[in-house]
Amino acid sequence: MGWQGKSNFMILHFFTWQQFLVAAVIFTVAWYAVIFFLFFRGKITAKLPGKSKQPERIRREWDDELEDYPDEEDDLIGKQSLPDGISEVEAHLLGFAPKEREHEDVDDRETQLGVVPDVLEELKTIFHILENEGGTAEDFVSLFGMVKAKYPGIRNTPNEAAINEYIRENLPFDISDDQLANLWN
Repeated sequence: MGWQGKSNFMILHFFTWQQFLVAAVIFTVAWYAVIFFLFFRGKITAKLPGKSKQPERIRREWDDELEDYPDEEDDLIGKQSLPDGISEVEAHLLGFAPKEREHEDVDDRETQLGVVPDVLEELKTIFHILENEGGTAEDFVSLFGMVKAKYPGIRNTPNEAAINEYIRENLPFDISDDQLANLWN
């Protein structure tokens, strides 16, 4: 049957751990040396004696004609200017003015992002009910009382006038100015 019937792992039986570790260290050092020379060959050749640090520029026929023109480093266009109204400042000079508030008890950002859209959705539901049921101005005032109780933060804000205008445009019937003015009271 001979050696052909035996496993290939029997060959590893002939190596000692010391021989294996020496071979592994040699191959590892060789691998990293090859990688080092591949990545840093430009820097290594630049430091060798006899090599000039800057490559010599090739002269072409038209170079004599271009000697009077500025170098590539010179900017022919000039420095880029910033658009009107924009200036560059250092980070420590940058600051923001405090937010001016007309109504200290109401956070305007929260009102605009959360409460006003919620009120408008409630009003759409009321408009839909009034339209389907044939509601009157008195029905609207009673249904609006729930909205007023649920969102008291809208009263006496700049958004109140916009919501009143929205109500006037979307109600299925006309509403008087007195009724509209008294909605939030």
